[in-house]
Amino acid sequence: MAEDADVISEEGQGPVGAAAEMSPDDLSAQLSKAQSLAEERLDLLKRCRADLDNVIKRSAREKDENVKYASEKLICKLLPALDSLEQAAKHDEGAKVLYSQLLDILKTEGLVPMDEVGKKFDPYRHEALFQVKSKELDEDTVAEVVQKGYLFNSHVIRFCKVAVAKR
Repeated sequence: MAEDADVISEEGQGPVGAAAEMSPDDLSAQLSKAQSLAEERLDLLKRCRADLDNVIKRSAREKDENVKYASEKLICKLLPALDSLEQAAKHDEGAKVLYSQLLDILKTEGLVPMDEVGKKFDPYRHEALFQVKSKELDEDTVAEVVQKGYLFNSHVIRFCKVAVAKR
């Protein structure tokens, strides 16, 4: 508002008290200047509000993303232990129970083991270690999983190490 008075005083006229001495054309010019200034400031205010809304939304998305993937680092460190328990579970009933319990806990956090035998080879999910000849499976199909892969919240955190069928 102080600038509005400045606009009037720039014209060489005093503030409101001198408005009675001004011609209608001068008053109209000052009114249009004040209106354009108000429109500029309203537009600036709207842009600032939109920028603030965008920052708030982006911040909320980043927070959700951080919460969603917060346990990924820990889960990646636990995968070798999970692999060892899986191997031990093939020979020992107690290890089988431990493996199942740990896998269930990790599943609640978003971990999903990939069962890929018989599926088409996908370089975004599989790491091919070698090829095997097979008449039963189609070419470029996963014939054997050497090391299990895992998804965490729908993205691959460890690729399946596989053998791929060829004719």
